[in-house]
Amino acid sequence: MTLAAAFVAVSMSAQVYVGGTANLNTHGSDSKTYSIAPEIGYQLDNQLGVGIKLGYGYTKNAPTPSTTTLSVNPYLRYNFVEVGKVKVFVDGGIYFATSKQKEADANNMFGINVIPGISYNLTNKISIAAHANPIFSWDVIAPAHSTCTNNIELLNDFGVDTFRFGFYYNF
Repeated sequence: MTLAAAFVAVSMSAQVYVGGTANLNTHGSDSKTYSIAPEIGYQLDNQLGVGIKLGYGYTKNAPTPSTTTLSVNPYLRYNFVEVGKVKVFVDGGIYFATSKQKEADANNMFGINVIPGISYNLTNKISIAAHANPIFSWDVIAPAHSTCTNNIELLNDFGVDTFRFGFYYNF
């Protein structure tokens, strides 16, 4: 009975959200990058949530062939500051990605990442958010025909121009 009561209490305060981010970046006619990352999450309480992002990305930098990337990123979200309608959060998760350059074998990557973000509630149901690049990541890269490599990065490629913007619908 205690477990059932605890489950009901957690479920009543939980909130499901769906949405995601999109990114488009072009530099002239020879360079373009776009990505889309839909996600679904479950807010367990005011501070803690879990979710999963699915990603698709495309990059073309002439004269190199285009690259397509697919990714899966389950995460744990921690809201550590909430002021009015604004929330500052961090997503910590694991990911798997596969990246394939045209006419080449795929490269696989997996690792851990910590991604900060900020959201603003437009209404009780709709919010907008901005996610930065990871402030920490540990990546294991497994190229198709060579040795695996490890990368550990802290605040690499972190700046205002690296934010991805998205919308969320809260049920």
